[in-house]
Amino acid sequence: MPLATSVESDIIARALKILEPYTKGARAWFEDSDEAWVKGTLVQRTDDREAGVGRLVFVRDDTVASPTSQLIAQAASPPAPRAQLVAVVGAAPSEDSVNIAMRRKMSVRAATTSDELKRIVARGSRLTGGRISSMQRVDDSYVIDIAFSELAEAGADGDLLPPLCNPPILDCTPDLTTLSYLHEPAVLYNLKRRYEQRMIYTYSGVVLVAMNPFDPVPLYSPEYMGRYARKEAGHEEPHLFAIAENAYKGMVTDQRNQTIIVYGESGSGKTTSAKYIMRYFAQAHHADANDKQMSTVESQILATNPVFESFGNAKTTRNDNSSRFGKFLDIKFEQHRMHQKIVGGRIRTFLLERSRVAYQPPTERNYHIFYQLLAGASDDLRAELRLVGEHASWQGFHYTRQGGEGSGTIAGVDDGEDFGVTDASLGMVGIGQEQRAAIWRTLAGILHLGNVTFSGTETMGSYVDSSAEAEFGVAAGLLGVEEHRLRQWLTKRQIVTRHDHILAKVNKAQALVIRDSIGKFIYSRLFDWILGPINASLLPTSVDEQATRFVGVLDIYGFEHFEVNSFEQFCINYANEKLQQNFNHHVFKLEQEEYRREKLENWTFIGFQDNQACIDLIEGKPLGILSLLDEESRLEQGSDRTFTEKLYRQFGDAAGAAAAGSSKRANHLGTSGSTSTAEVSYFRKPRFSNTAFTIRHYAHDVTYEGDGFLEKNKDTVPDEILELLCSSSFKFLGDLAVAAAASTVSASPRVGGGGSVASLRNGGSGGGSGGVGVGVG
Repeated sequence: MPLATSVESDIIARALKILEPYTKGARAWFEDSDEAWVKGTLVQRTDDREAGVGRLVFVRDDTVASPTSQLIAQAASPPAPRAQLVAVVGAAPSEDSVNIAMRRKMSVRAATTSDELKRIVARGSRLTGGRISSMQRVDDSYVIDIAFSELAEAGADGDLLPPLCNPPILDCTPDLTTLSYLHEPAVLYNLKRRYEQRMIYTYSGVVLVAMNPFDPVPLYSPEYMGRYARKEAGHEEPHLFAIAENAYKGMVTDQRNQTIIVYGESGSGKTTSAKYIMRYFAQAHHADANDKQMSTVESQILATNPVFESFGNAKTTRNDNSSRFGKFLDIKFEQHRMHQKIVGGRIRTFLLERSRVAYQPPTERNYHIFYQLLAGASDDLRAELRLVGEHASWQGFHYTRQGGEGSGTIAGVDDGEDFGVTDASLGMVGIGQEQRAAIWRTLAGILHLGNVTFSGTETMGSYVDSSAEAEFGVAAGLLGVEEHRLRQWLTKRQIVTRHDHILAKVNKAQALVIRDSIGKFIYSRLFDWILGPINASLLPTSVDEQATRFVGVLDIYGFEHFEVNSFEQFCINYANEKLQQNFNHHVFKLEQEEYRREKLENWTFIGFQDNQACIDLIEGKPLGILSLLDEESRLEQGSDRTFTEKLYRQFGDAAGAAAAGSSKRANHLGTSGSTSTAEVSYFRKPRFSNTAFTIRHYAHDVTYEGDGFLEKNKDTVPDEILELLCSSSFKFLGDLAVAAAASTVSASPRVGGGGSVASLRNGGSGGGSGGVGVGVG
């Protein structure tokens, strides 16, 4: 018996220790359906050691006109009996009790007697399935009942207590890690306060959080660059240039390669941030005070921005200039001088969204370059490429008008003017006039091919529709292929048996798939080809790579969650899961391991949600989603339906746990540690679909439509089409096809020609041994 009493005393002591900050007048955060988070002030606290429970009563700050001292005095006065009953057991309030509550501008006060607290314990199993602790919202107050045993077990980072507010002196702090309480509402509130004061940058340790102002801000002038490059007054303020300077100094001082990762949600401003970082490296540091002009290489590095924006960016529902590919640029610096200059660079691209060439959702556009060509081509070029008459604008082509009325233009953007900029930039990065003419011809060929339509039946097969014969001839001519051979392989396919080759008819839908696969294939090979001359000009043969260090800049898709999500969003979000894991590793794991080694006092472990289980779900072998997708893609009878059914069978046992697990999800940064898949499932089958599946990502639950997964995973053109393109009389296109045929075909899932998902499984694009990061919110 004394032992039991000792254990109970220890539990109560630990619980009361956790409750120490929760004194009258303390402020905490509460979730709200309208405001996300609202503040409340603690007006009453009651502890009953005998019953083993306590009660906290908070009143919302935004509905209380009285000062805190008056609230406390009000809380000490006896409440109306009926109002007391409302708070405790939820009985229907009388009209008098409601009037009393409204007159006091606060909710009814909860019971504080020992008998009432004991009744809470007694009804715990009946109302909460065994859990005594609970929180009730009554009008404008929050009544929190806490069982000391449950609080001691859950700890300070459990979900039994509302997260406390930071003291006002920490409002607008430039570094989130200096906050006394680091959790979701504290982070969001601090970012909001800074944003309201036009301070769009905030540190979180080595990470910079950037809030998109959606408006020009005067923060990127040469004066600002100099402030951070020369450590002038004000350089301590969070800024993109500070991140860039830290990376530069780390490379110079520590002689270690550095990498800056720019990632965040779609539309958050990642591409613009990456451009300013590149501009800083090109302009901020020069060998001496008289060297104010950028070198040729520095100018070429900046010139790559409009090139890749034109060929790799598009208008989406979230962003008028969304990057639809990933890019890793390593900027090479000479090693033998203290003030190192840029001597070269290399660019790698990956995950190009090929499907956008043939399909765009409502209100969205194809890649910018198509609209630029149609708006900015000269009269002679238009005549040569047959971009005249009804085909003189974006409305004249199937591949550029699928977004609907008005989708082909962007407010404040002159596509014709941008075409001139793109053309000049291509010349600056080493692509000559003749090669640029070949690029325009290739793009026009893709556009005209997209206008080819088909007719036919299931039994008779398909054929080119008579209304599209003219367009078919133009497309064949621009692509340099024989019309009869193109017609044959658009409407037939060859089946190879052990003893013979058989020509089989394809239906109308299959013919359209072949047509679109040609357009996607040619564009992705063109995108890959552009990298060749660019890298050749950025890294001259005279540069000894062994005598250089580099700072890498990784700019990749943001996390995406649309009304309809497909294979592209799956790959994008998988990439972001890997980046989030990198963020967790550097910000939480490594930092806190160092704190442990240094045995820091007055520091408690900051929990975080480890997303390794989600990554294992996607890339696990031999039974991860990607492995199952590859397996199904190799089967002759494989289909999207059988693929999703295979996912349901493999992960379906966890479906029931998913619903329960979602309710346990962390509400703020400090509440969740590593979570095993046994406790929380990351996969579930939607209730009303047999062709979709949902993955619980670090940022959001996303439901993916399985239709199209196998086709996009294969994303190949028939061998006969590839052979036809290799024999093209248009040498530029023929060379693209020959290079594709000669390259090793990866069996890994692909979104684009620039790189495969397999690279992400091995850690993605390379970086240096050191690194700093920038997060875009």
